[in-house]
Amino acid sequence: MATAAKPEVFSRKASGLSRVMSPWSAYMYNFLTMGVIFPWTFVWAPAAFPGVSVWQACLYAILLELPIALAYVWMATAMPRSGGDYVFQSRVLGGAVGFPVVMSGFVIFILQWVALAGWLLAHLGLAPLFMGLGVYYKSTGLINAATWVQSAQGCVVTSLIGAAAIAVLLVTGFKNYVRLQYFMFAATGILVVILLVQFLRTSPAQFATAINHFSFVVDGRVDYYHWIQKDVAGAGVNLLPKFAFAATLLAVPIVWTSLQWATYSVEQGGEIKGARVFKNQMFIIVGSMISVAVVLALIAFTEERAVGTAFFNAVSHSYYYLVSASGDGIGSVRPFPGVFAIVISNNPIITILVAVSVILASLQITCNCYIGMTRVMVGMSLDRTLPAYVSKISSRFRSPAVAHWLYFGCSVPIIILYSYWTRYASMSLGVTFACGYVFVMSCLAAALLPYRAKALYDASPGAKYTLGGFPLVTVFGIIGFVFGTAAEIAFLTHAGYGLKGTTPYVIVGSIFVICVVWYFITRQVNKGKGIDVSYAFLEVPPE
Repeated sequence: MATAAKPEVFSRKASGLSRVMSPWSAYMYNFLTMGVIFPWTFVWAPAAFPGVSVWQACLYAILLELPIALAYVWMATAMPRSGGDYVFQSRVLGGAVGFPVVMSGFVIFILQWVALAGWLLAHLGLAPLFMGLGVYYKSTGLINAATWVQSAQGCVVTSLIGAAAIAVLLVTGFKNYVRLQYFMFAATGILVVILLVQFLRTSPAQFATAINHFSFVVDGRVDYYHWIQKDVAGAGVNLLPKFAFAATLLAVPIVWTSLQWATYSVEQGGEIKGARVFKNQMFIIVGSMISVAVVLALIAFTEERAVGTAFFNAVSHSYYYLVSASGDGIGSVRPFPGVFAIVISNNPIITILVAVSVILASLQITCNCYIGMTRVMVGMSLDRTLPAYVSKISSRFRSPAVAHWLYFGCSVPIIILYSYWTRYASMSLGVTFACGYVFVMSCLAAALLPYRAKALYDASPGAKYTLGGFPLVTVFGIIGFVFGTAAEIAFLTHAGYGLKGTTPYVIVGSIFVICVVWYFITRQVNKGKGIDVSYAFLEVPPE
């Protein structure tokens, strides 16, 4: 009997990538990706939702992310391939869903994170370094350097240098990053210890003395601690609102913008050793998420205790929403945990340790953007939904060099716009919503995995876990989809999350539509060559 030949749809028979990341390294990767030492939870939530208990919101966020993280464990073990979310969604929901969702929500919008990583490098790393040393050594030159690095020009220069350096590092091999990551993780651990120790040993009165001295040297302000509170209260803000459980729940999606990245290691699933082992993925994804939530809660609790609730709320309103009765605003001393630790210590060694730790963490975010998105681009290229050359692997370094340089090139104009065009930051706030809908759709794919990709599910290690004969992956997928959708609706409907006006929605929608059009054009072009890309979605990509 004649047998039909299987269509050859992948652009090549092997991805060219190799498994160089251990489960422990993948855990560290997720831990660092969630940005445990970055300040947005602490400077955003108090002003957005008065009466919030930030540390409690950090713990409640575990409940929001847990079913999502568990759904990802099943998907990661069923399809341990690089490309992660794109592979999950395209194999379960189809390419017409998976490609535009992941291309728009991740590949395009995560370019904003490259720019943000550069901003973090300048504002949270270099500026506090120069400022802290300038105050200690009474050096006007160092303080002026801190001011410059926070300017548009300084931020662009810093961002471009950092982004280019990371591109070179990753092009020369993923192993180089894995080695560097140990130092990044150690630095983050040191910083967390410094923050907690500094905050626990400090009372609001002691902090007031320290920040008054610091602000006077930097900005020439007298009694800054009380002045900023009067300035914000004078604009009608209640700095000591009663605890509100509803406000605390509303702050949970803010914390989720950090915890949702606990699943990000799946993007390089084909490069993690033992990625198909269920307990490994539980440790990598669920373990890292719970760890970060607990650390965030500890930092929030100890920081508010050290600086005082009224000051904690005042600087949040002044910095995040520019609330100022006088019009003078927050000044040069930014209300970030690392900055407060430097202010409290007034010690050059602590200043250097804090700044170096934050600098490494900022560069880690740039690494995340490149590593995750180049792997998604490789997966798309293997499926022929992106050009075949995008997935070209360097024979010398075993890295997707073309994809790395393409992503760096695309990030350059975003970095410039982010720093020089004031309105751009507000226009690109859709990144919060866009990245979120990728996680939501992957949860839907998890819920449908046993039914729309039965062969993949039956062969996966998670298939044995059921509840009354019902697949647990479907249970967690449905719950994760509902919880994630609720968070997405909150971003769309509540101004406290920053999506004000119609512009962010129009931008998100337009990018999604463009990606849909690209998919169908690509599909038709390939059909003209005698290739039906839909066959690719019937099996996982090659290793």
